[in-house]
Amino acid sequence: MIKTKADKSKGKIVLYQNRLEVRLVEDTIWLVQGQMAELFGTQRPAITKHLANIFKSGELNEISVCSILEHTAADGKTYKTRFYNLDAVISVGYRVNSSQATKFRIWATNVLRKHLVNGYTINEKRLKAKEEKIRELQQAVHLLGNILSLESVSDEAKGVIGIISEYTRALNILDNYDHQRLASPAGTKRSKFILTYENAKKIIEQIRQKFNDSPLVGKEKDQSFKSSLGAIYQTFGKKDVYPTIEEKAANLLYFVTKNHSFIDGNKRIAAALFVLFLQKNGILLRKDGSKRIDDNALVALTLMAASGKPSEKDIMIKVILNLLD
Repeated sequence: MIKTKADKSKGKIVLYQNRLEVRLVEDTIWLVQGQMAELFGTQRPAITKHLANIFKSGELNEISVCSILEHTAADGKTYKTRFYNLDAVISVGYRVNSSQATKFRIWATNVLRKHLVNGYTINEKRLKAKEEKIRELQQAVHLLGNILSLESVSDEAKGVIGIISEYTRALNILDNYDHQRLASPAGTKRSKFILTYENAKKIIEQIRQKFNDSPLVGKEKDQSFKSSLGAIYQTFGKKDVYPTIEEKAANLLYFVTKNHSFIDGNKRIAAALFVLFLQKNGILLRKDGSKRIDDNALVALTLMAASGKPSEKDIMIKVILNLLD
């Protein structure tokens, strides 16, 4: 129904059924109302009416799809004219009652259907391939894990197998994250330490002295730091909103980082309080003495909290909890 042909000499695209010349600006086409009327085989007043209804209903925002551009008229004079982009053209095309508009709708619907079907097919194949690879890797690692019990296996081989086995946990977390099935682990409910505003301030002062920082490090801008500490101990119906030590720690890291309560040192303070909170509650280290969160993971989690969108808070907290588990 509609074909396009690049016209590089004029920086335009020729959209033709009846050789309709249009403007190409910022990766979209722009038409005046008269051109839309010609495209859809109707009169300009009908286009004006449909555009008014589109904007009135909130289907499109006029400011987003309309722009004042210079237009050279048949008399050779240049006028400032309202142009409408492709979104507006498509919306009008689905409202006009004419044979040309009907052909346009058939063409547009077929193109949309093709994109949807092809896009779904490609993504489905990629997803299945990815899931298959992860399953194969998990099975292989499981078999490797069984080999560790054999006496004939050298210490070097056991070391390599052990390292590979360790990383399957990270792969599982990523796989669950991708499929939106990341759950919050049970966690530890027995609390030994309560982080108050007073002892938090002492910790911050120790950080400032240790790194020989300026007085701006840890200097509060407002009351949001107190709010961050209070938030992890908030209750609803006489029950803790964050019942486990891990949940309190994860939200402490998030709130202190995100609220940006200090003139300087926000991320460092948040990470230090997070680690200290875990240590004071006796869950910073595993039974074998290793860290539950290593240095690189701590940096990554703090930066993730700082740069993430507020709408992503829940999934960020779940990632932290799974790494602590």
